[in-house]
Amino acid sequence: MKSLGRTLVTVGAAAVLCVGFPLNAQAAEGLLFYTSEYGPIVLENPTDGLCYSVGNAQDPQNSTDRVATVYSEKRCGGDATRIKPGAEGFLDFASVKFTR
Repeated sequence: MKSLGRTLVTVGAAAVLCVGFPLNAQAAEGLLFYTSEYGPIVLENPTDGLCYSVGNAQDPQNSTDRVATVYSEKRCGGDATRIKPGAEGFLDFASVKFTR
């Protein structure tokens, strides 16, 4: 029985090492300001690579340290426009994604 217990511990430890530990998701530091049908909205410290659907939005102001790519359609589809850190765009958009 002792060898079975050791085997299970070894297999469990190997599985943890193979899978690894989750790393903290990288996030843009700062804020994205935009206007929606509900008024002004602020997206704070958005996660890199995650697509944010924002509904019917317009006039994004990128005050993050990442490039904000705004898309004309939900789920980061359609026409894409890149907005550099510190810049703003005067356009309508439906989703946004942040990258380095």
